[in-house]
Amino acid sequence: MPEVLSGISFVLALLFYGVASALFFIDVAGSRSRLPSATDLAGLGAGSHHHDPAARPSAAAAPPSRHAPLLLGLGALGHATYVTFASFVARVCPVHSVHFMLSVASLLAIAVYLVARRRFRIDALGLLIGPLGLAFLLGTFFLGKPHPEPKLSPLFIAAHVMANLLGIALFLLAGASAALYLVQEKRLKKKRHVERMGSLPPLDTLDRAVHRFLIAGFPLLTLGIVTGTYWAHQLEMGNTEEVMRAIFGYATWLLIALVLLLRAAAGWRGRRAAYGTIAGLACAAAVLVIYLVRPAAGLGG
Repeated sequence: MPEVLSGISFVLALLFYGVASALFFIDVAGSRSRLPSATDLAGLGAGSHHHDPAARPSAAAAPPSRHAPLLLGLGALGHATYVTFASFVARVCPVHSVHFMLSVASLLAIAVYLVARRRFRIDALGLLIGPLGLAFLLGTFFLGKPHPEPKLSPLFIAAHVMANLLGIALFLLAGASAALYLVQEKRLKKKRHVERMGSLPPLDTLDRAVHRFLIAGFPLLTLGIVTGTYWAHQLEMGNTEEVMRAIFGYATWLLIALVLLLRAAAGWRGRRAAYGTIAGLACAAAVLVIYLVRPAAGLGG
């Protein structure tokens, strides 16, 4: 009976988390910059002479989906139920298990978010909370079993690898656009002649390119993080190469998510978004370096 209940609660939590995460992402991706009004333009004209999109009036974020927080709460309820029953099935004490502790931590984070989201207007934070709950749920499912781990299908591995490769490719484009943004901004501030170094796109165009590449790559990286949760057992086994790869992978996802979140919720654009994008790209590059160095160094998996 506990096995059946744990299985049902896991499937329901997985479904609710997945749909809630998708809705939160759609909300954030749908929040676009509005054109500045006459009042805004007047305020900009009276201010500094330096043109920086980051200093523009922040756009009003798209209203959050009414169903996303509800589905997130239902997912957390299913998650808590699964953790409870899985503890009896696997006979694993949550206090002595890293993946169970992460599940409990994510449940507490979801509870705090659901209570505080309206008062502090942090609905967009669901972009982070939903996928994290989903990842830790899968980590508990894969790792909280007393029997040997089942082998992954080639299709599963291919989906994981392709999602990460495509996501990193889009982040490379975003990072290149961000670097061009910083170069162009520096040139404009120093009032350098464009013809001396060739023409570059306007700042607004580069800022939009960064955002669009991140929007396209974030779901792919999220899929890679979620599918890659299976290998989280390396964190407990102490394999240095796997630990570093997991840390940089999660850091990449977190930095990109924060850039998108702060753009939607706090109006972050321009220079700040560019620096955040480049930092995320640096973490993604570290993951690739570890993959390349691993065969040369003879590191075991």
